[in-house]
Amino acid sequence: MPNSIYQNSDTSVIAACIEEHKAGNTYKAFDQHIALFIKANKRRLDFLKDEAGQFITCAAKGFAPEQIVASFSGGKDSTVTADLAIKALSNPSLVHIFGDTTLEFPATMEYAKRYRDAHPEAIFQVARNDDQDFYEVCDDIGPPARMMRWCCSMFKTGPITRIINSLYGSEQILTFYGIRKAESVSRSKYNRIEDSADAVKIKQQTVASPIFFWKDIDIWLYILAEQIDFNDAYRLGYDRVGCWCCPNNTPRAQFLSSIYMPERSKAWRKFLVSFAERIGKPDPEVYVDSGKWKARQGGNGLASASDVKIRFTNCTAEDHAKIYRLVRPFDDELIGMFVPFGRVAPELGKKLLREVIVLDNRTNVPILSLQPFAQDSYDYAVKVRTMNVADHDDLQRMVSYQIRKFNACRKCLKCESVCRAGAISISAIGYYIDPYKCIHCKACVTAKYIDGGCTMDKYLRTK
Repeated sequence: MPNSIYQNSDTSVIAACIEEHKAGNTYKAFDQHIALFIKANKRRLDFLKDEAGQFITCAAKGFAPEQIVASFSGGKDSTVTADLAIKALSNPSLVHIFGDTTLEFPATMEYAKRYRDAHPEAIFQVARNDDQDFYEVCDDIGPPARMMRWCCSMFKTGPITRIINSLYGSEQILTFYGIRKAESVSRSKYNRIEDSADAVKIKQQTVASPIFFWKDIDIWLYILAEQIDFNDAYRLGYDRVGCWCCPNNTPRAQFLSSIYMPERSKAWRKFLVSFAERIGKPDPEVYVDSGKWKARQGGNGLASASDVKIRFTNCTAEDHAKIYRLVRPFDDELIGMFVPFGRVAPELGKKLLREVIVLDNRTNVPILSLQPFAQDSYDYAVKVRTMNVADHDDLQRMVSYQIRKFNACRKCLKCESVCRAGAISISAIGYYIDPYKCIHCKACVTAKYIDGGCTMDKYLRTK
């Protein structure tokens, strides 16, 4: 259906029509056809069940039952995956982690409650970020876009990481995910079992995907044949269930939301139009309604964009020293961000200058000197000097990543997910690295895991 039809349709009339005829709709004819469908595909179903069951039991070898988790989103794929795992492992007490992004369909929240009631023995954990408000973050750094979905880290992966840390500490676990190759080009590049540090979002996980090769029709064959309850959002016409305002949603999904969630949809569109006006789009309503906001990149037009720019001058008095601009005063939070480099030793620095020395964790040799600095062109600044290293530029590059975090951190929680040791915690108090947990792997200051040292570099960078 062309987008213009979606945009020009009176959704209030459609909603009233649906409500009027709802009572007369039955599943009698559907059930008759589905019975034949299941009978005709029995051999296919048996193969899918047997193959997935063998995969699950094989993947679970080497993990204790309490180290195995099902990632539960409330969608059809995670529902099937959880059911397969419970049956294959004969473990009704399997740990489920439900990521409540705060942007779920009402039907998803209702289904999660039904699922929980139907599985009383399961350990059901809810991961939710109550420290952030979606609209407030959108106002600060802009709405998420297809290539800039900061919301996934902040409202899904990050909260799930916190649940995993609270349950398992730094222990490695196995998580069964409902990832399927057919869903998208990016997912087709995954491995069915994934544990490489650069591919897994939460580093404490080995991720296994029992339904990786299944098609949509296979998912519904299993659900209907096994008579599994599922999310009612699919009955409303949605083909995928996730965040209701996700930029990856199709125009059809947006159209359905305007029917079933009119107030939320109107509020979201109003915000998007207001945002488009603020960043200087010439025709804000067209920008929003045509879906161009989904292709937005960087922080053009946003005041917050200046926070990710690394500004520094080279110190003329000392070799290998740079003076970095800060957006707020030098404090203990900034000092703590240098824990990954080694042992932070303020007692070794010049007290009158408030200097802090950082020692290499292997050799105990000083490699960094930090001190607050007065710089005419900056309101706040820190001087960072590198020493006793072979590559001063490489070390300064990693230093600049921590400066960027200090200036631009929006508590997206990506760093918490990257840290395999569970040493990083981000809260209203600030960004903290536990020196007793940190293993100095430097993943949090490596572009391989966090491009630009901070995810905000991607979301707020300007051209």
